[in-house]
Amino acid sequence: MSTQTHHGQASLFGADTSTRRHPRHVLSYGLGLDSTAVLLRWLTDPASRDFDLADLVVVTAMTGDEFASTGADVERYVLPELRRHRVRFVQAGRNQLLTTAAGEGITTFSDTTEPTRLFAEGAYALSTEMLTAGTLPQRGGVRKCSARAKGAVLDPVIARLTGGQPHQHYVGFESDERGRADRDAAYNTPIRTGRYPLIEWGWTRADCDSFVYELTGRHWSKSACTYCPFAISSARGVQSTLQRYATEPAAGALALFVEHVATCINEMQTLRPTGRLYDDVAAAGLTDVLDLFHRRLNDTEHGVYEVRRVAKVRGAGTKAVIARSVRLLDRGSRAEMAAALAAMPGHLRTGGDGIARSVVLARGESPPWAERFYVACPAVVADKARPHFERWFAEVAGDVALF
Repeated sequence: MSTQTHHGQASLFGADTSTRRHPRHVLSYGLGLDSTAVLLRWLTDPASRDFDLADLVVVTAMTGDEFASTGADVERYVLPELRRHRVRFVQAGRNQLLTTAAGEGITTFSDTTEPTRLFAEGAYALSTEMLTAGTLPQRGGVRKCSARAKGAVLDPVIARLTGGQPHQHYVGFESDERGRADRDAAYNTPIRTGRYPLIEWGWTRADCDSFVYELTGRHWSKSACTYCPFAISSARGVQSTLQRYATEPAAGALALFVEHVATCINEMQTLRPTGRLYDDVAAAGLTDVLDLFHRRLNDTEHGVYEVRRVAKVRGAGTKAVIARSVRLLDRGSRAEMAAALAAMPGHLRTGGDGIARSVVLARGESPPWAERFYVACPAVVADKARPHFERWFAEVAGDVALF
């Protein structure tokens, strides 16, 4: 039994799976080099696994913003092997911002042993979440974007597939990523046991690359959203990403658009820790990327937003809590909103990012501080403020809060 459907025609549960056995072995397939090496070795070398392929299910959570080249490679080299060995492949993803452990907000795009295409476009792209919130994936700490777009999808899907039965959950951590494996193993339960084949085999990333290249003739690209800040956190990562943009200009244009919207709302929000990705793209002379980005800016309806932010210290020695209010005041063409911005209160300033803001109240050097400005921005950001924002802002801003 197999089914492949478009995201508008499928639920979490996809087709009727009542006649299928519950698999005891689940591979989280992230489409990148590491998990591709695991999967291809299992398919080509039966001695590398201690289970039958009929008892395996491969599961992918789609973020909606994967590089097209990664999807093309998976369709060309991996899907035919899955079909040949009749391995069950489940593709799922979010269809809205929030999901639940019961599977609400999740769509199964395909559940089949005969996969012919990758549903990499998903139903609710991570970039939609970022644009609506006027923010970017956070560079430090827990990767919340991955937890929401992948983990929150995989957990209920795997629970449904395994029927609550004990199972082995395989993740592609390399041999030098034992720390990540240890953290993952902390989530083990009597039902779920994490397994890390590459660590068991002693395989490094170089080993994975050599193995996959020998099989496919391809040096497998890193799986990542086109605007992933982790992928461009180093000079080497930036160079590799810019090379991908050169062959996939639309991917680079999306990254610049997501960054631009976030920077409009907060000039401190950039994809690179040292500044804007836009500047790296411009320095590399990627005119196709820049042309697509500027064309999208010009074609997108804009709005004038009021942005207020407050940093409040709630106790001695505690870290300041920052809250934000974003409110759309007007909308129209990009040129119309630039003219509307010029008529807003405050002092019109153009920052080093090239974005004009009419500043009513500039933030201070240290908390508590408040800021308030108006900006013309693509009209994709939703109004949002915490319930207690007005009180906090009034306490810190004083009389400026009234105007």
